[in-house]
Amino acid sequence: MNQMLKILWGIPLCTLALCAASTDSFVRQTDLSTGQVYDVPYITPGGPYTSAIPVSEDGAKFELFARGTAWDTNIYLLDTKLVYAYGPSAIVTITTEDPYVFGDPASATYVRRTRSDRPFTVNTSVAGLITSHDASTAEKSVYYAVQAMNYDPATYSSLNRPTYFLHSYNLGNGNLAWGPLYHELTSPTLLTGCGQQTYTVVRYAADQVPDTILTQPSVQIWPVATATVDRITGAQVFIDRIPTLTFTMTHLYPDSRTYAQIYSGNAVLGKVGTIITGTERRYGTAYNPSQGVTPTNVPQDVQIAIDNLSAYASTDGIYTLEVITETPFFNRTGERLLNITFEVDRVISSRASLSTSEKPGN
Repeated sequence: MNQMLKILWGIPLCTLALCAASTDSFVRQTDLSTGQVYDVPYITPGGPYTSAIPVSEDGAKFELFARGTAWDTNIYLLDTKLVYAYGPSAIVTITTEDPYVFGDPASATYVRRTRSDRPFTVNTSVAGLITSHDASTAEKSVYYAVQAMNYDPATYSSLNRPTYFLHSYNLGNGNLAWGPLYHELTSPTLLTGCGQQTYTVVRYAADQVPDTILTQPSVQIWPVATATVDRITGAQVFIDRIPTLTFTMTHLYPDSRTYAQIYSGNAVLGKVGTIITGTERRYGTAYNPSQGVTPTNVPQDVQIAIDNLSAYASTDGIYTLEVITETPFFNRTGERLLNITFEVDRVISSRASLSTSEKPGN
């Protein structure tokens, strides 16, 4: 009989289910890496055997011998077991365009983050498994699962939110590279994804040790920011003072700078205008390097009322109003969330006033 038995790496104990026909028996342990041989009395026939020396990385061979009884003084080989130093290890590396990380990326658990419209990569490395064709599932593979969770879209909270499975596999030794990936959250659209995906590697239960998580990093996915403004529409003509406008900005990224700007003329992507005072919002240490602002780790929703837009459009003509956001994505190049082109023509108002003030002739 020849079969394999598992042992946890670094633990110099192994159990052999070997039964001797006599109490006059011994176990011969052969270190497969050095060839050294050790003979140890087997004093508990039918019970467990504890290795006298640690099992090396290359494993050990255990042979159970027993002497005959009565007149039979021969030594018989009753059983042989091969025991390997079984200790799988796994590393999962998540890479995004955002340098943020919560926890130690060299540890088993950490959190990265990205935006729902941006790609990321996941690289998995597994080692320490047994590659023999007759090894058990626990010896030659680990369990790899990808789970997801949708956060509360109003509070961005994970509290009491259920998880669900996306994928699961058995992995052997080697490297697995995925990417570019996009989130697989069950959100209404790709851009509104709000939650996390977790990548878990589990050592299967074996050697009286239950299922054990080897590594479990996550990536948070935040929605794409949006912006709206009320009381103004595209191509609108103002002949009097521009009314108070309310900007509503949602899902502003935790590492971002967002502001409203205005400039003369039609919309031109990338044009630098005049920032409207009171509209700028900065989140994260990248945009607050010296202010000591407590960083936020969730998106932000804000409303801003502006009642002096007429001061930025003091002369008649065409103007463009935009909301711009900068994030770690696209090398922090500004992205346009909103643009509205409108016209100011106070001459019309002046002519109307002049017309109504004229009196008919006699």
